Amino acid sequence: MKVVDSHSHLGYCRVFEFDVKEERLIESMGRNGVDAAIVQPFPGAPNAKETHDGIMSLSRKHPGRIFGLVSINPHQDEEVVVGEIERCVKKLGFVGVKIHTIGHAVNPQGKDADVLWRTAARLGVPLMVHTGPGVPLALPSNVMPKAEEYPEVPVILAHAGFGLYSGEAFLVAKRYENVYLEMSWAPEYDVDSMMRSFPDKVLFGSDLPENTAAELTKIRSLGFPEETLSKVLGGNAARLFKLRL
Repeated sequence: MKVVDSHSHLGYCRVFEFDVKEERLIESMGRNGVDAAIVQPFPGAPNAKETHDGIMSLSRKHPGRIFGLVSINPHQDEEVVVGEIERCVKKLGFVGVKIHTIGHAVNPQGKDADVLWRTAARLGVPLMVHTGPGVPLALPSNVMPKAEEYPEVPVILAHAGFGLYSGEAFLVAKRYENVYLEMSWAPEYDVDSMMRSFPDKVLFGSDLPENTAAELTKIRSLGFPEETLSKVLGGNAARLFKLRL
């Protein structure tokens, strides 16, 4: 069974004051049996482009274990945003794009966010959207109009509503075939409900290296069969992001 962390970060964050070094990320992966991680800059990265380059450098040091996900503030000139996404996906091999609703103050239905939706659709990569803290922008229901407008884009609700809004995330995933749920920080009872209802739509994610063991234990402690665990812990992410593991 391959374990894929679908939500990981590298670098410093001026918004939340986190700082994840390469050594800390790789050590946590090894200690917790994580085979691969999808890694993105924090929304408060001092220079997102430099962090994207750092993720690419780390992926070369650890082939087949590190995959990049683009996270860039969309409140810039469109050619800057599109250019960086295209550079990351086409030249660096990144596998997805992020809308960070709270960290970048982005309305998923807004004009600047639509640049991310359109570009993800054109490049054929999934779009991850932060949900939970940061309402109303971070409400899971805010992705609904765009999930309907771009049915070809796999939409991953990061944190699956973060507990308080997990019920809403559940309903959005139930309504839209292209909506998936990443479970970091969600309570066990929500993880249990979502895994029972959507075994092909739930993804393991840690968000932070210190949280990896807790998130894995949360999923493994629920007593699901090996087939379901294989999907949630890695198979669903590998399929969505088209990973070669």
